[in-house]
Amino acid sequence: MGERGVQATESRRLSCGCKRWRCNSCSAAHLTSTVLRRSLISPVSIRFTMSLLNFPCRLLAALAAALKMATLAIAAEVPFFTDNGYGNPVSSLQHPAAEHYQGVTYVAYQGPHEDPYVAAYNHATGKWTGPVQAGVNLMGKSPDQIDPSELDNHGKPALVIDRKGYIHLVFGSHGGDPKFGKNPLGEFFMGTKGKMTHVVSQKPGDISAWRVVDNLPPFGTYNQWVKFPSGDLYLFYRHGGHRSDWVYQKSTNDGLTFSAPVSVLKHKVSSASPAINDSWYAWFEPGLGETITASYVYHPCANPKHNAHRQNVYFMQMNARDGNWTNVQGDRLTLPVTKESADRFTLIEATGTVRSTHGTCHVDANGYPHVAFPVGRDIRYYRWDGKAWQKPVSVGAGHGRVGDGDFIVDSPLSVRMILSTEHDGDNEIGWWNTEDGGLTWTKGNILISSKVLSFGTTAIVRNAHPDAVMLLGSRDATEPHLYRRMFLVGARGPLGRLAAEASQLGDRLEAIKSLPPPNRAKAEAKKKKKLGLDDEDP
Repeated sequence: MGERGVQATESRRLSCGCKRWRCNSCSAAHLTSTVLRRSLISPVSIRFTMSLLNFPCRLLAALAAALKMATLAIAAEVPFFTDNGYGNPVSSLQHPAAEHYQGVTYVAYQGPHEDPYVAAYNHATGKWTGPVQAGVNLMGKSPDQIDPSELDNHGKPALVIDRKGYIHLVFGSHGGDPKFGKNPLGEFFMGTKGKMTHVVSQKPGDISAWRVVDNLPPFGTYNQWVKFPSGDLYLFYRHGGHRSDWVYQKSTNDGLTFSAPVSVLKHKVSSASPAINDSWYAWFEPGLGETITASYVYHPCANPKHNAHRQNVYFMQMNARDGNWTNVQGDRLTLPVTKESADRFTLIEATGTVRSTHGTCHVDANGYPHVAFPVGRDIRYYRWDGKAWQKPVSVGAGHGRVGDGDFIVDSPLSVRMILSTEHDGDNEIGWWNTEDGGLTWTKGNILISSKVLSFGTTAIVRNAHPDAVMLLGSRDATEPHLYRRMFLVGARGPLGRLAAEASQLGDRLEAIKSLPPPNRAKAEAKKKKKLGLDDEDP
C-alpha cells in the first residue's frame, strides 16, 4: 500500500511480464516503492538484519548505510504529481484535459481559487515541470473554501496545443455573468456567472508564462477542443446556462481569431409542454477524416425551475469540409437540431425515466461510431455495425459501482475502455477489453487502486503516450479540506515524483483554518437535490 493508501498495481509489471523488482532480461527497475517499503519493515527483514550481527562491522555499516539511503529514496517518492487540485479538479466533459506533444505530456486541471493550473511530464527524463497557474477564474473565492457548496466547479480548463506548439486553455465560466452583456444564444438562468477565458502560453511548449487572448464570447460552459491534422481548431461549448444552444467556433490561424458561433443543438420551450425547456448535454470528438462526432443526451429542464433529469442517447456527425451535419445513416440535418429532429433522425436509444449522462464517442477504421453512455447505474456501450446500432451492453456489470471513463477503438471489434469502479471498498481505475465488438467484456490491467482515495476521470489524453493515458483527480473523504492529489496514469501505473516537488500547497492549509465549518443543513439539502447526479449539474 503506497502513499495515503494508493497502490500502483500495474507498476509492478514490465512489458516483459516480470514481477520482480529488477528484471534480469532487460535490467530495468520496477517502480514498486510500495512493495519495497513493506519489505523493509517486515518481520522477515528484521530477522535477516539480526543475522547480520555475525558479519564484520565495516560490511554491516555499509549495508546499513545502503539500507538507509534506499529507505529515504523510497519515502521521498509519491505516486501523485501535485496535491493542489481543488474541489472537482477534472471532468470528462471539459476535454481534453491533457495532450502528449513532442515527448511531453501537458496536463491542465482546476487548482486553488478554481484557477487553471498546468504541469508537464517529460517522458525522456522522467521529470515533472510545474504546476504553474495559467490564469484567473472569476468564479473563485478567496480564501479557498472548505465547504463544497461554495465552489462552482464548472470552470475547469480544456487544453489543446496548436501546430506551432503553443498551449491553449479555455476555462472560467458557468454560463457567463450578465454584466458582460446580452447572451444572444442562451438564457441567464439560475445565476450564471464567470467569464469564458482563453489563455495561451507565451512560448511554444513552455508552461512558465501565459497571456490572455480576448477573442471569445464570455458566455460558455463545458468547453471542448477538437483539433484536425491540418491545424484547424474547433471550440465547442454550451453558449450560456443550460437553457442555451450548443455551438462551435472555428479557428484556422492557431487560435488567433475564431469564426462567429454556429448553433448545433437548439434550446427552446418544449413542444410537449410549456413547463419544460429542451436542453442538452453533448460531447464532441474528431471522427474519421474531416469529420466531427457528437454524442449527446436530452435534458427536459422544468420551467420555471431547474430539474436534473436527463434521458435518451443520440449521435450525429459533421463534415468539416462543408459544415453539414448528418445522422449515422447519412441523412442531412437542419441546424440547429431541435428535440423533434433529434428524436426522429439521431436517436440511439430512448431511456425513458432511466437517467442518462453525457457519453464519449470514437470511430473505427470504417468511420463507424462506438459510444459509451452512463445510463442508470451502468456504462452502456453501443456500436454501429454499418446497418444498425448493436444492442447495448453494460460494461463491468457485476463488479460493483461503475463510474465514468473513456475508451480507445483499436479495430471495429477490439475496444479498450478505462473505467472507474468501486467494489468491496476498493476504488480502481483500470482497463476493460472486448474483442467481439462489445458483446462481452473482460477486466484488464489496473492502473491505480486505493481504499482511501476515490478518483475522478478525464477523457483519454490526446495523442497519448502509453505511460500517460489519463489524468485523474482524487478525493480523500477523511480530509477536512478540498485540496486533491492529482495523478497521471498509464502502463507503469502513476507517474509520481519526489514528495517535496509534489507538495504545492504552501501555507494554504494554515490560511483556511479560520473558516467556519461547512453548513451541514445546506450540504444535506444540496445532496438530496442532486442525489445520484454527477458534479456537472446544472
